[in-house]
Amino acid sequence: MRCILFSIFILFSPVLRAAGPPVFVDKAATSQVQTGTSVAGRLVAGATLSFSAEISESIKSVAVRVGDLVPAGTELARLDDVSIRDKLKSLMARKEYLSAHLALLKQRKLVRDQQLDRAKSLNSKDLLTRDVTEQAELNVIQTESDIVKATFDIADLVIEIADVQRQLSQTVIKSGSGGRVLEVNVAEGQYVRPGDRLFQLLPSNGIEVEVDVRPEAYDAVKVGQIVKGSLRNLDYDLKVRALIAEQNQRTGSRVIRLLFVKSPKAPMVLGESIDLKLPLGESATQVTISKDAVIPGKSGHRVVVIVDGKVEYRRVELGDGIGDRIVALKGVKAGDVLVTQGQDGLRKGQEVTIVSEKS
Repeated sequence: MRCILFSIFILFSPVLRAAGPPVFVDKAATSQVQTGTSVAGRLVAGATLSFSAEISESIKSVAVRVGDLVPAGTELARLDDVSIRDKLKSLMARKEYLSAHLALLKQRKLVRDQQLDRAKSLNSKDLLTRDVTEQAELNVIQTESDIVKATFDIADLVIEIADVQRQLSQTVIKSGSGGRVLEVNVAEGQYVRPGDRLFQLLPSNGIEVEVDVRPEAYDAVKVGQIVKGSLRNLDYDLKVRALIAEQNQRTGSRVIRLLFVKSPKAPMVLGESIDLKLPLGESATQVTISKDAVIPGKSGHRVVVIVDGKVEYRRVELGDGIGDRIVALKGVKAGDVLVTQGQDGLRKGQEVTIVSEKS
């Protein structure tokens, strides 16, 4: 967006073109900078996720390979489900039969209740023997017993159906979160049992940084402290997760484990090296400049400084990067105005027009 505005500014502003090419600038400023030591860390696996079989079945298909990057909810494997589906179908059919049988029993009870009421009425008028009335009572009791039994049979069947449905859901192994597949321990046709580990996944936010440091650097950091890192020309903030007290007997070094404060957007490769800046000693006041102001070259770095509205090139010696700024050890002083955009084609002594200055 800034580049577009810059181009429009040049195209439609003849006054500025006449006064000199427009440039964006930023001032060199003093900042409190922590002194430190540069070390190389390595990307390692942090907490991993394991996926195990929950039922005994053979593997029907495997959908991923080692190294695959999978989003959350991805199907990793599918177990054979034919026997489970057949059992579920049989149970559902039996439940349907028992439900119909229960409905019939309830209708039968209504009829037998009416028969009992009629028998009692006739018996009171001495039109029926006591034996007939007692038989009607027994018929009602038997029907009630059959209803209770059918009700409990259906309840047991519902529990069994839920268990089989759960088994059916367990025939599909899915990733609970996104990440990279580290292990695939199964193949199609293989028979697995509950507890067998099938896959291991490194979550997207599961990559950590491990670094071996000398005792003085180890003693200078604390758990929770933020450390600067650089990987593939991108800067990252990392938080110290753990200080491993065990000392390497051969080198005398100790291990520090760090987490990325924000999950890296670019794919990470385990074992890849990352440059870290571990803080040591007290912070010091140093001059920092915008990284956009630096012009790299074979013979060193240069910047364009605006003095009295005119261009002046200076060589600079750079130190550590701090976010979007970098320490300038030599070449500029606090307050110097540096061009951050529009350096191309500028000549020494040329007048320029300042379009915008960072606040």
